[in-house]
Amino acid sequence: MQPAYYPFKSLAAQAEYLKYYTTTAQKLWPVPFENVIVDTVYGPTYARVSGPREAPPLVLLPGITATSLMWAPNVATWSLNYRVYAVDLINDYGLSRDTRVLWRAGDYLRWLDDYFTKLGLKNNINLVGMSYGGWLSAIYAVAYPQRLRKLVLLAPGATVLRMNWEFLKRSALSGILGGTASSHLFYWLFADGVAHPERCMIDIEDFGECLYMGFKCFKQRFFVYLSVLSDLEWQELKPPALFLVGEHEKLYDAKQALDRLQRVAPQVQTGLIPSAGHDLTMVQAKLVNQKVLMFLKT
Repeated sequence: MQPAYYPFKSLAAQAEYLKYYTTTAQKLWPVPFENVIVDTVYGPTYARVSGPREAPPLVLLPGITATSLMWAPNVATWSLNYRVYAVDLINDYGLSRDTRVLWRAGDYLRWLDDYFTKLGLKNNINLVGMSYGGWLSAIYAVAYPQRLRKLVLLAPGATVLRMNWEFLKRSALSGILGGTASSHLFYWLFADGVAHPERCMIDIEDFGECLYMGFKCFKQRFFVYLSVLSDLEWQELKPPALFLVGEHEKLYDAKQALDRLQRVAPQVQTGLIPSAGHDLTMVQAKLVNQKVLMFLKT
């Protein structure tokens, strides 16, 4: 039986993180929001919800450890015409709490589908995923295409190409050693934002601190390994889809990813974001916001 403070390392860590997370949300989130928690088959799931109540739903799934706060540079634009649900992933940092172990991709699919049902969302969901959230969005679109209106993939982990050895090595060292190794991973992965903080619509150091606080306060988590969709899965993808990747992406070669999609799934709209890597939603927020909105409106 897990202690009452699970998934935190201790009661003190729980108190420290919750205070930090609440304070940081008030600082970073640029528009009014509601805290919405619904119970799912894998535990209570949190979303930071903004935008008109009667507007079409736009669900945002973040990358690993990033939480809903990673969407601070994007939500002001998108919430003008959409009801935005910025989710804290289950089995990750933030305010969602897993009550069952998620062992495989199918567990995440069951959780997400149950979450949409418990939210009362119908089959008109606009789903946007970044990194790990992008992979989850893609495999959800394959499994439950009838529930989605449109799909947006922002530098999804794997999904199109296998993640390269350099990224996997740095991630493993970060998870094992923390500290300096985690800092090196952060500055390498978000190099464009670090080099040009004036371009970011969120303070890159604030974002880094969010990741650090999660690592400091949460117990180490197990994540499902990300898969690559087959040619057939891409060819038969039913929801209209947009794929955006920064030209300096570190998980895989951006141009090779675009080449594969254009070859096997020409129905997928694609775009290469200049002067950006895995930080495209921060360092090129205006461009990404515009491209996503144009895609959703058409």
